[in-house]
Amino acid sequence: MNNQVEYKGYLGEVSVDMEAGLLHGRVVNIERDVLTFRGETPTEAKQDFYDMIDEYLSDCEADGTVAEKPKEMATTQ
Repeated sequence: MNNQVEYKGYLGEVSVDMEAGLLHGRVVNIERDVLTFRGETPTEAKQDFYDMIDEYLSDCEADGTVAEKPKEMATTQ
């Protein structure tokens, strides 16, 4: 089972909350900032991940701060 998604070098890891009926995840290859995402379906969680990364990069640029660069990590299949 592949529970990871990648976008623009950022790696998100997804888990299932059976009680809430949601998929939720976090970016695992950065340390300073905490970036999370969620969805009711894999497609929704993946889109929320993409949107969150784009928003993070846009917000950093607008604020004049440097976005944390993702670290290289081996993905598991």
